[in-house]
Amino acid sequence: MRLSCLRNPVLPLLASSALVLAANTNGQESKSHTQIELVAEESVPHTGKPVWVGLLFTLAPGWHIYWQNPGDSGEPPRVQWELPPGWRAGPIRWPPPRRLGSGSIVDYGYESQVLLMVPVERAAAGIGSVLNSIGADVKYLVCREICIPEKAHKTLTFPAANVTPNPEPERRSLFEQTRKQLPKPLPAGWYASVTQRNDLFLLSIRADTKTRSATFFPIEAGEIENSALQPFNTTETGFSLTLHKSDQLARPIPILKGVLVLDSGRSFELATPVTSRR
Repeated sequence: MRLSCLRNPVLPLLASSALVLAANTNGQESKSHTQIELVAEESVPHTGKPVWVGLLFTLAPGWHIYWQNPGDSGEPPRVQWELPPGWRAGPIRWPPPRRLGSGSIVDYGYESQVLLMVPVERAAAGIGSVLNSIGADVKYLVCREICIPEKAHKTLTFPAANVTPNPEPERRSLFEQTRKQLPKPLPAGWYASVTQRNDLFLLSIRADTKTRSATFFPIEAGEIENSALQPFNTTETGFSLTLHKSDQLARPIPILKGVLVLDSGRSFELATPVTSRR
């Protein structure tokens, strides 16, 4: 159990002790757990188009970082961007995570390697200097049995416009592969509904696809029980998942937001009104 990461008020002393351990190990040894690169999809930014950059995390075996909703423990990566005047960075585009852990503690995060993509663009047309460099201050937790708080400062410099860039097909392919993984809106003809009855949410998907399993990841913390199984059932028109309401949920929620990941690897964004039934 990752006591250093748990958001559990019953275990403050144990969590504090584990955090001290994590802080004491935060040094040269911890650097081997994670490598971060600040990368760009294109070597030279195209005028008038967003510049796609990304933080590429490469993790040692057994270690992980967190999704935007970390689950029962942890925190997602935080980024402070350094951009020329007149430029702004958009929100992180999060690939679908994995369920990590077992028993009563389940987190949502990434292992091995993940690219967190961000669009950088002019705040207004005709305003701002040339985008010749980007900086990023990154703070994150990397975890195994314990969580180690890490930070890094990364910079990316673009060549002058009159310089012919070296082609980097592997880097462009990395962005293309990540873009394919990003959650999409439900296809035309598909329909999602959520019905709450007592402590259960029934998420029903009307879809013309053969699916044998699926997983739902909530965007908001404290709405469903992260560690609970999500029973899957096929229906005449598609399939359904049964989700357990979190004990932390004190009031009804009007809309259930999250990411639905199918066994095929396809993922979809959901923002579905909740209907209550007795």
